[in-house]
Amino acid sequence: MPSRERVEPVKMILSCCAIHRGCTIQVFFGEEADGRIPWPDPDLKLDAERDFPGLVPIQVAHIESKVKSG
Repeated sequence: MPSRERVEPVKMILSCCAIHRGCTIQVFFGEEADGRIPWPDPDLKLDAERDFPGLVPIQVAHIESKVKSG
C-alpha cells in the first residue's frame, strides 16, 4: 500500500562559511519533530527566524568551492 505521508517543500538558507573562505553552508529547515541540529552559524538565526517562523534547522551541508585560493 502506498505511503500517504505529506511532503513539505524544502526550506533552506545559504550563508558564507565562516571557516572556509569561498565555501557555502546550506541549512535545511523543518518541523522540530523531525530532529534538530545546532546552529552552524549564530548569525543565521535572525534571518531564519524572520524567513521561516516556527521552523528549526534539521540538516546542514557544507558546499566546498571549486576555486582554489592562493
